[in-house]
Amino acid sequence: MKAYLGIDGGGTRTRSLLVSEAGDILGRAVAGPSNVQQLSMEALKGNLQGLLDQTFDELPEDIEYIACCFGLAGAASAENKDEIREVLANLTPVPLELPILTSDAHIALIGALANRPGLLLIAGTGSICLGRDTAGRTHRTGGWGPAYDDLGSGSWIGQQAMMAAFQESDGRRPAGPWQRTVLQRFRCDSMEALLSKVKTGEINNPQIAALAPVVIQLAQAGVKAADEIWERAVQELVRVVAVTRRKANLEEGPVVLVGGLLENSDVFRDRLLAEFKASMPELKIQQSLMTPIVGAVVVACKSSADALPQGLEQALRAELVGSSS
Repeated sequence: MKAYLGIDGGGTRTRSLLVSEAGDILGRAVAGPSNVQQLSMEALKGNLQGLLDQTFDELPEDIEYIACCFGLAGAASAENKDEIREVLANLTPVPLELPILTSDAHIALIGALANRPGLLLIAGTGSICLGRDTAGRTHRTGGWGPAYDDLGSGSWIGQQAMMAAFQESDGRRPAGPWQRTVLQRFRCDSMEALLSKVKTGEINNPQIAALAPVVIQLAQAGVKAADEIWERAVQELVRVVAVTRRKANLEEGPVVLVGGLLENSDVFRDRLLAEFKASMPELKIQQSLMTPIVGAVVVACKSSADALPQGLEQALRAELVGSSS
């Protein structure tokens, strides 16, 4: 019997879903991050091995081989794709077809639009907009990583808070809530201790991104500088959608909005939607048709030149319902 494995790996956590061709869920698990740009190869392998050990814990003996898709953050621009594929190919206890390595954004696009034309805005730890045009071509805007891009993301918002704290500490910014809030968040007693933790990696990008809700709370409490950060984040996300819409020649979209920043903060999402309505009133907002992890399973199936078996399709639809409940 054949099985299909989908992996959805982001900057914060990684999910797996293993489904048989008959549609039976054979395994699933959740583990730590798998951003190939931010982890060493050893750390990446360790996180994925732990994930798959859980996934294959009760693997039936009659599974002969597995088609798989690893949708990992940072994979699209990774220079060592062959090395990563070699690692992936040795993680499972049964023979694999050549693992498909793609980005987490790509599987999210496939899942959200079910292979149809449209736009996908992801705003979580990072940010990116992808578009699929009527010819099936994919267009990308943003998503170049937290060091130089990912504008409007949780990481970017958190970085603005960190910058405000450092500037407040040395007098370049008037006294306010930034230094106190950031030090308290990271349990540091001085800005020097905070900087040390950042330099050593004890404070990492996902943890900085977790400052985003704090910034929004400060904005709601009337802190003008926090509201300015929030407003610029919204404008940057609107801009990546507008540019991708033009590239893909999709005036009406539709656009699907996903990612922790948009899914876990109603006030952030509402403000973004209001800006879409003001600047692009013809743009249609659509709910995801499938989850990213289901998109990964679909890519695994399609890459194996298999038609989606009826039992598998039914299982994936059930997985979508279960994930949204």
